[in-house]
Amino acid sequence: MNPAAGHRTAKEGDLERAVAILRDAGFALDCIETASERPNAADLARRAVTERYDACIVAGGDGTAQAAAGELVGSEVALGILPFGTYMNVAHGLGVPLEPIAAATVIARGHVGRADVGTVHDRLFFETAGIGLDAELVGAARHAERRRWRLALRRMWRYATQGTHRVSITIDGQTHTHRVMQILVLNSPYYGWALPLLPDAVMDDGILDVAVFPRMGRLALIRALVVLAREDALPQQPIRYRGARMRMTCAVPLSVHADGKVVGALPADFVCRKGALRVFV
Repeated sequence: MNPAAGHRTAKEGDLERAVAILRDAGFALDCIETASERPNAADLARRAVTERYDACIVAGGDGTAQAAAGELVGSEVALGILPFGTYMNVAHGLGVPLEPIAAATVIARGHVGRADVGTVHDRLFFETAGIGLDAELVGAARHAERRRWRLALRRMWRYATQGTHRVSITIDGQTHTHRVMQILVLNSPYYGWALPLLPDAVMDDGILDVAVFPRMGRLALIRALVVLAREDALPQQPIRYRGARMRMTCAVPLSVHADGKVVGALPADFVCRKGALRVFV
């Protein structure tokens, strides 16, 4: 349980009611809060694997769910999500209800499916990997959260001055080249602030979706985000590719992030690990 989660879709008392639903369904629960230092969600999920728990149920936001899921990938411990965060892209993408009581009812039924996980530069991502402007922006935000102002300003300068670059994407032996400021690789249909960028994308098909925004400048990309936030149709749909494995190259080492953490630069291989995460759905 993350006591600092955003609680956008939760009401007071929902956590206690959710726990009661699970216990009534026969779950024997150890309820532990995360702390600012330790234990964090990854610590507790690692304990669930080591001590052979059947499940690790997360009451928190996307950051908490992702940290726990990263430790559960490849294990037999099932992830349960009680949405107590702000955007909940992982839960939303899996079709888990965004109200904690309804989500607890889903977990109580005990149906476990398998969700895909993406990797880039040996780092996992459950939502999105971003290349170019997207990586610079989220990198600046991460540094600002930690009050590393010099590094944050450096990323913002790159964001403000980066031009378009020719990026080659090789999927299934075919190479596609576009001049872009950013590219997104998605495992979930939802991006950023719960924006439905690719509404028909799913998280259990063994495929990653690539959204390319050719020859779009900063203002056009920002306008596209505003349009998505208003739940309107994009005036210019991204070019879309799909594949289980792809490689991107560029003459310039454009930054790459995985779920908001800058993990390196191009060239990079993006791989879908089909069904690597057991999850209550």
